[in-house]
Amino acid sequence: MGKVNQYPMGFLKRLAGNQAGNVMAMVAAAIIPLAALIGGGLDMSRAYMARARMQQACDSAALAGRRAMTGATMSTTDIAEARKFFDFNFPQNTFQAATFTPVIQSKPSDTTTVQVTAETTMPTTIMKIFGYTTLPLAVTCESRFDIGNTDVMLVLDTTGSMSSNMTDTDGTVMTRLAALKLAVKDFYDTLGAGSDTTGRIRYGFMPYSSTVNVGYSLPSSALVGGITGDTWTYNSRRMTYYNDTPSTTNTCYRGYKGSGSNSCVSSAASAQSDSSNVSRSNCQTWANVSTSVSGSYPGTVTKIVYAAYSWNGTNPFPSSGSGNQKCVRQEVTTTHTTNITGGTGNTSLNVWVYNDFAADVSNFITGASTVNPAYIDGTTATWSGCIEERDTDSSITSTTSTSSIPSGAFDLQIDTAPTNAATRWRPHWPEIEFDRSGNNLNSASRISGGWNACPSKARKLASYTSRSATPSGMASSFNTYVDGLIAIGGTYHDIGMMWGARFLSPTGIFASENANAPNGFNISRHIIFMTDGDLTAYDAVYGAYGYQKLDGRVAATSTNDDGLIAIHKRRLEMMCNAIKGQGVTIWVVGFKDQPPTGTLDSTMLDTELQTCANSGNHWFMAYNPSTLRQKFKDIAKNIGGLRLSQ
Repeated sequence: MGKVNQYPMGFLKRLAGNQAGNVMAMVAAAIIPLAALIGGGLDMSRAYMARARMQQACDSAALAGRRAMTGATMSTTDIAEARKFFDFNFPQNTFQAATFTPVIQSKPSDTTTVQVTAETTMPTTIMKIFGYTTLPLAVTCESRFDIGNTDVMLVLDTTGSMSSNMTDTDGTVMTRLAALKLAVKDFYDTLGAGSDTTGRIRYGFMPYSSTVNVGYSLPSSALVGGITGDTWTYNSRRMTYYNDTPSTTNTCYRGYKGSGSNSCVSSAASAQSDSSNVSRSNCQTWANVSTSVSGSYPGTVTKIVYAAYSWNGTNPFPSSGSGNQKCVRQEVTTTHTTNITGGTGNTSLNVWVYNDFAADVSNFITGASTVNPAYIDGTTATWSGCIEERDTDSSITSTTSTSSIPSGAFDLQIDTAPTNAATRWRPHWPEIEFDRSGNNLNSASRISGGWNACPSKARKLASYTSRSATPSGMASSFNTYVDGLIAIGGTYHDIGMMWGARFLSPTGIFASENANAPNGFNISRHIIFMTDGDLTAYDAVYGAYGYQKLDGRVAATSTNDDGLIAIHKRRLEMMCNAIKGQGVTIWVVGFKDQPPTGTLDSTMLDTELQTCANSGNHWFMAYNPSTLRQKFKDIAKNIGGLRLSQ
């Protein structure tokens, strides 16, 4: 084998081919991109946590702001409340974020929706070596009430006690009714107007006292009087007339006698001879007594006319004279037969008869001025719209089961159709009502005392685009109606509750209006029942059940007031159970003066009303106007579902 020649390599060639230390070079080359990758991840993680925390603050601010709202748009107070929640959940400089001011406002396109937006930056840590010194942070959110379709009947105690004054927490003095009006407006502002597409809201009103003013909301077919010639029987009076020509006439003479009986004799001479002496002046007093009338319809009346016949042997009395002389008077007795149909008899013999009388009410329920048959001078009356209830069951007592309503108690049946005299309602007509002693039940003293009262007109369910807008078919706006409520009468909870249910029911007399909503979604139904007092009942009241002293429709006429209260309370319980059985939610608010410290709310509200509410969380007590307003707002917030919409 031949010899191989080897040539030595140069330095540069050896360096180029040497692989020792390559890893170090590669690591050195990768340091920069690795730093960017790790630093970016670290800074982005910090930014993600900061944004999540900021979004939390945004959501809580939006919810708090919407919950605080009582108007159609956010106020500065609402915005301040929302800002508190934002700052609590994301204090300034959290995660070293730059100082910023969140924008909190009513959404321009939907002012009842709260909109919150916030933008800021936070510094980077490692990424700043690559020129990225800050990262942007931005959040947005919205909150609104998602209410669906909601029907609300406001059943309001507008009895006489609501006119009494109450002092608010700030010293402002106002009537209870004034406070209620503010609370009802707050309720609207909190729940809102709604819309047919996203969720219709309708409001109805049922002011009550001892009856309700619902007549003009009912079809005429639901009323006695809807058919020409229809009559209803009232405790009233009629004038009884008697013929001018008497059927018999008798004349006799009676002489004055100081003691013992003096009989009526056929001649003046006989009467004089049987008389005692009497002075001229006393003779005139005795002989000129008033005409008397006895007898009543139906039958005859006897009229006796006393006239002086002689004194001192002359006829008639001399214009002067004195001394003790004989005195005789003439008595003329006439008997007259009745002439009711003619009505043109002897006016000196007209007699008012007090009893049950039927009156034609077909013209009266139209609202036209109607001649009152209890008068003979052309006196007229116009129906206010209040009603007397349809037939009921007077056997209901304070211990009757509340699980069901008797078949004959049509007044307590929410949906039974008015098809006959027993099931139709009757016009309340106080001007025609008289007790058996001749007292008109519509006197000023009875009205001021609450014994006869007709509250403000009820209003059916309607949508209101605002409190100042007048819905189609209504006579006035939400505000005008509420401002016009008056305080009058006594506290009959059961009549208010039953009519609130009737106006709300989807299967009763207003089914065509209440059964469905335009958007086809389900309807949530609520009764908001407010009272400032306990249930009362009196036998002397003329109200929804007539005049208890004489009519006895709820109980025997001999039942005392305590007994009547117990019966009406049981009827209320029966009514409440029936309402809740239809899926209606009942909220109850009691409104009274502040009780002594330590007094439980449960002692301030009738037990029947506590159990009438759907649960213990559905009834409340308020002891001043501000609290009443807050309770109404709280109920509205519970009816409407507060939620984040973005």
